[in-house]
Amino acid sequence: MADILLTFHSAAVDASAIGDALRVALRTPVHIRSEAVLGLDFSDATTAERVTGSLNRSAIELIVGAETVEDAIAIVAGTKRSGPVRWQTISIEARGRLA
Repeated sequence: MADILLTFHSAAVDASAIGDALRVALRTPVHIRSEAVLGLDFSDATTAERVTGSLNRSAIELIVGAETVEDAIAIVAGTKRSGPVRWQTISIEARGRLA
């Protein structure tokens, strides 16, 4: 099966819980980075975010096999969090490690 880069976008406060749940269940490295999203859809925004027009979010990324994507989504769905989570997948054509 093909490798997939799976990215979840969540409220910053939820990132650690989501990342830990994914790492423990899937036993794979999880990358978390902070993002400032200059949004147009403020349905998930706090009052402060609506005022500034900038959403304080985190991107949680991991590489999984295509057959594992649905399991990862289910893990995040079952994780206690304060807000909604968006996700996307991108096929990995090649990857490696340089020493």
